[in-house]
Amino acid sequence: MRLASRIGTRRLVASVAGLLLAQASISAASAANDPRNFEGTWHRADNSFTSLFILGIDLPYKPETQNHVSDYLEWFKEGRSKASAHLTCRPTGVQGVTATKEAVLFLQPPGQLIMISQEDREVRHVYLDQSHPKNVKPTYSGHSIGHWDGDTLVVDTIGYNGKGQLDEIGNPNSDQLHVVERWSKSADGNTLTAEFTFTDPVYYTKSFTKTRQWRRTSGARIADYDCGENPRTDDFAYLHFVNDWFKPVCVREVKNGAAADKVVCDAATK
Repeated sequence: MRLASRIGTRRLVASVAGLLLAQASISAASAANDPRNFEGTWHRADNSFTSLFILGIDLPYKPETQNHVSDYLEWFKEGRSKASAHLTCRPTGVQGVTATKEAVLFLQPPGQLIMISQEDREVRHVYLDQSHPKNVKPTYSGHSIGHWDGDTLVVDTIGYNGKGQLDEIGNPNSDQLHVVERWSKSADGNTLTAEFTFTDPVYYTKSFTKTRQWRRTSGARIADYDCGENPRTDDFAYLHFVNDWFKPVCVREVKNGAAADKVVCDAATK
C-alpha cells in the first residue's frame, strides 16, 4: 500500500473513532440529564458505621420488639455478636438494599430496573407498570413493582418471607412487611435519593421512613464479592444464632483443629 493511501486510511479510522467517542459522550451526557435514567454505578453517600449497619434504635417498636432489640444491644455492649445474613453470607433481603456496602450497578432494560449490588451481593428486579401477582411466592427480597410519579420512581415491595432483619442491630421484619420507596435523581444527575417507608404490623406500631443517598461513580465497575463458601464450623463459633436461617447452608466440620474434606449441607437452612 502506498504511503498516501496508508495515511488516508489512518485518517479515516481516526475520524470514525472520534465520531464514535463523540456519540458515546453525547449519549452519556443525555443519560445523565434524563431524570428518569438511573443507569450507571453508584456508591452510598454516607458510609458511616451507623448508616451502613444500623437503621435505628428508636423505631416505633411494639413491646416485644423493643425487648428483642434491647437484647441485641446488650450483646454488643458485652462484645459478643449475634449472627446475621451479612456475617454468614446468607441472602440479606431488605438490609442489602438499604445498606449497601460497596458499588451498585443500575440497569434499565425495557420494562424493568435492575440493581446489582457488589456487597452484600444482591440482584434485584423492579418490574415497571405491572401489578403484583395474586399469589406472590415469598422470598428474602420480596416482589418489587414500580411506576413513575413525575420524575420520581415509586417502588412497591411485598412478598417477603420474614427470614431476615432490617439491619445489624437486629431490627426484625415479618412476612407482612410492606416497603414503599421513592427514588429521584438530582438536577446535575450525580445524586440518587431514596426514601424508604416501612410498614410491618407484626413488629411496629406504625410506619416509619428513612432516607438514603447514592453518588454517581463514573467508570467504577462491580468487582467480585468473595463471601466465604463452605466455611469451617469454627469460623462462626463466636456467633449466637437467634434464627437457623442465618446459618451457612454448607460447612466443613472441624475436629482436633483440622477441617474435614467433606462438606456437609443442610437444606433446612435455605
